[in-house]
Amino acid sequence: MSGDNRTADEVRESIEETRADLGETAAALAAKADVKARVKNAAADKKAEIKQATVEKTQELKAVTTEKAAEFRESAAEKTQELKRAADKAKEAAAVKAAEAKEAAAMKAAQAKEAAAVKAAQISEQVSEVQQTTAQAAGRVASQAGEVGDQVRHQFTDGSPTDVARRPIPLAAVAAVVLGAAAIVATVLRRRR
Repeated sequence: MSGDNRTADEVRESIEETRADLGETAAALAAKADVKARVKNAAADKKAEIKQATVEKTQELKAVTTEKAAEFRESAAEKTQELKRAADKAKEAAAVKAAEAKEAAAMKAAQAKEAAAVKAAQISEQVSEVQQTTAQAAGRVASQAGEVGDQVRHQFTDGSPTDVARRPIPLAAVAAVVLGAAAIVATVLRRRR
C-alpha cells in the first residue's frame, strides 16, 4: 500500500470489499467444514428431488392408467357387442335347427302313421282271409261230420243189435271228430293272437 495512489475512501471501500469477500469465503469454508449440515442439505435436496420425481411418475402413471382404462372399456364394449352378435346368430341357428328337426319329426311321424295304417290294413286283410278259410274249413268239417254221423248212425241202427255190436267204429268217423276238434282249436288260437 505504500505505492498506491488511492484515496482513503477508495482504500476503505477496498477494505470493505475484501472483508465482505473474506466473510463469504469464511462462510463457505465453515459450510464445507460443517459435514452434518451439508449432509442434511444434500438429504433435503434428494428428498425434494425424489418427491418431485414421485409426483411426476404418479401423474404419468395416472395418465397412462386412465388412457389404458379407456382403451380397455372400449375394447370390452366391442367384445361385448361381438359376443352379443355371435349369441344372436347362434340363437337364430338353433331356432332354424329346431324348426328343421320339428319338421323332420313331423314327417317321420306321418310316414310311421301311414306305414302303421298300411300294416294294419294288411293284417286286417290277413285276419279276414284266415276267418274265411277257417269258416270254409269248419263248413267242410261240419259237412263231413254230418255225413260221417249219418254213416255211423246207419251203421249202429241198421241191422240186428248183435251185428251192430260186432261192427268196428269206422276210421272216417274218428278222423272227422279229430279234424273238427283241430279246426276249433286253430280258430281259437288265431283269435287270441
